[in-house]
Amino acid sequence: MRAMVVKEAGAAIELEDRAVPDPQQGWVRIKIHACGVCHGDVAVWQGAFPYTTFAKYPRVPGHEVAGAIDAVGAGVNSLALGDRVGVPWLFDSCGTCRSCKRSDQVYCKDTEVTGVTQDGGFQDYMVAPVGAVTVLPDAIPFEEAGPLMCAGLTVFTGLKEANYRAGDKVAVIGLGGLGHVGVLYAAAMGARVAVISTHKKKAAEAEHLGAELFIDSGEDDVAARLQHWGGADVILNTAPSAKAVTQAFPGLAQRGTCVVLGASPELIEVKPGALLNGSRKLTGSTTGGSEDIRRALDFAAQNGIHPTLTRFSLEDAQAALEAHLNGTLSGRAVLLTK
Repeated sequence: MRAMVVKEAGAAIELEDRAVPDPQQGWVRIKIHACGVCHGDVAVWQGAFPYTTFAKYPRVPGHEVAGAIDAVGAGVNSLALGDRVGVPWLFDSCGTCRSCKRSDQVYCKDTEVTGVTQDGGFQDYMVAPVGAVTVLPDAIPFEEAGPLMCAGLTVFTGLKEANYRAGDKVAVIGLGGLGHVGVLYAAAMGARVAVISTHKKKAAEAEHLGAELFIDSGEDDVAARLQHWGGADVILNTAPSAKAVTQAFPGLAQRGTCVVLGASPELIEVKPGALLNGSRKLTGSTTGGSEDIRRALDFAAQNGIHPTLTRFSLEDAQAALEAHLNGTLSGRAVLLTK
């Protein structure tokens, strides 16, 4: 089978011919149909923040895996051959720590991550423990399922962390692979949506996706524009930029919440008065657990959420990573195995 491998941080991804793996007890084998490409995969390829210390090489990247069960290991009764499934960021966890016991497995100190510490979906087949596998709604195509299990889950969980209520004003920072999905989810939930971007040319796309306000952060006073709008109840920062959060935070409404979804090594600067005046909150959110994934996927299926995709063949994984890094993608990149 084909596997696209990063042998060491910073090295170009290479095509390898590997034996098709057999699933061990409690695991399944998945014939991969599609795998999304995430900013996290770029970081694994480059050995960049925040994966500098815990990524393991050589590694097959990819944590937005979608395919069908091809073989089951001993003891597997919950999944059957042919089932449409996906494998997200969370590959495995210890199951006994405080985080695991309260269903926050993604924060387990011994977590295993798909495509980071375990081989992921940039290949024809992969094996995974049953606990890592999510059954996909029939209404969601394979190529859309991967991005929805990552970008969709991330924004869905972020809105939950912000205690979003229907009709709230949601400002989305960034309109890339993650941000455009944030606009789709927020709009489908009944939000009034604003988009904040450094690219003026994104204005038309923002309106098409359902946003009523576009703010050019390169020219506008972001916080002032948000306050003129009435203040944002929720800010979702999908860009890997601390500066963007610093600019936007004072634009929160009273009791508003800014949720950081995009990782950055820089410091976010927030004056205590901006927190105290109106009980504003600054928090972070990464991804979600299995129940969150099911809810995010079901919501997308029921509300017709379709991420914008740029499709690549599996062998073109390097081109997909470079396009993501250079900001030349439209929407989310997806590798197709056929």
